[in-house]
Amino acid sequence: MSTWSTTQEPTVTRPSRLVGWGLLAGGAFFLAGGPLHPKEDPEGVSLKEHLRLMYEDPAWYPSQAILLVGVALIAASLVALARGRSLAGVPRLHTVTVIAAITASMAAVDWLLRLVSAVDADAIAAGRPTPISDVQVIMETITIPAFCLGIIALAVVGARTRALGNPLIAVPAVLGGIGHGLATATILFTDRFNPLFPAAAGIAVWAIAVGVTVLLRRRATTPINAT
Repeated sequence: MSTWSTTQEPTVTRPSRLVGWGLLAGGAFFLAGGPLHPKEDPEGVSLKEHLRLMYEDPAWYPSQAILLVGVALIAASLVALARGRSLAGVPRLHTVTVIAAITASMAAVDWLLRLVSAVDADAIAAGRPTPISDVQVIMETITIPAFCLGIIALAVVGARTRALGNPLIAVPAVLGGIGHGLATATILFTDRFNPLFPAAAGIAVWAIAVGVTVLLRRRATTPINAT
């Protein structure tokens, strides 16, 4: 009598369509908000003066509101993806998704604080304390790089397993995450990397592309590459 042994390949099912639509819409909002962001970055001014110029720009509130909607939708979609069972067959990818969901949620909180921090514009001009703006900038140097790293990890692991995107889709997330993460992590110390802030568009492009692939994926369970 002989015994046959079989190795079952890890599988992934299509995530909820709400996840796909959420990533697609979130990426679209995030992409649209970037060009609206105030561009004032004069040389030789302090960080607070730089912030004051942006706070007083009429585009500050609409741009930050649109970016907030974008990152909030991305965060909500990743939370739904992490809570769902579609990635249960790929424990490593599921773990990275949980991390990305947490960091994206932290980024959404920071963006909300960023939206309201413009109330400190007059205080900056008068040389008074600016508690909201100070807290927001400190949060930004921590939460946004973490968000970028979470997206990079999710894009890379998702591409390697072919369960969430592919290597081509991962490229803008990696480049955008590195650029935007570097810019936000150094904002308290130098403005040398400020030109890299628009790299966040790469994260938006990744979210849109992954959202589209989720919506187009067949409902059937599909074998994935676990290596």
